[in-house]
Amino acid sequence: MDKKDLIIKSARNLFYNYGYKKVSMDEIAKVSNVTKKTIYRYFKDKDSLFKYFIDEEMDNIKKIFIKIESKNLNFVDSVHISLYELFKYRKKSKFFKTLQNEAYLIEVTPVKKHLENIENEIQDYIQKKLEIAVNKKEIKKCNIKLCAFLIYKLYKALLVEWDYDTYPLSEKEVTDNIMIILKTGMLS
Repeated sequence: MDKKDLIIKSARNLFYNYGYKKVSMDEIAKVSNVTKKTIYRYFKDKDSLFKYFIDEEMDNIKKIFIKIESKNLNFVDSVHISLYELFKYRKKSKFFKTLQNEAYLIEVTPVKKHLENIENEIQDYIQKKLEIAVNKKEIKKCNIKLCAFLIYKLYKALLVEWDYDTYPLSEKEVTDNIMIILKTGMLS
């Protein structure tokens, strides 16, 4: 394993376990058994090293979307499966859990900025799906940006704020109920 790979492996483990704020470049150098100067040869600073892992997460999310896109589903099924798969991925991702705790509990600005970028990418994806669905007349004309925002925030609230210890829900229950609201609304 070359030095860059060793740095990445060590930094990944540290960031995933302790978050952005608690990890220093000195620690990464120590665990990697390299000097800080060696780290700076590959990464401009701690934020650019951290962004490397954010980019990895974004690539994983995009792979989920690409896989679903290849199935050529209608709007409802596409969004339903996308949310379900994304929910499963984020729920099992130790890195996302660390990011969310750090961003929402202690307001770490670089982490919050990166999470916002991820959220914007997801909302952009939903927005594109909405635009296609409106053009195909699968759904009613709507304020696409607002609807994408609402769909994502509903999903996010269930992911982050729901008390799973008291009221456990499966990924399927969450995404099925979001789809019920989207497809049929709340009125009988």
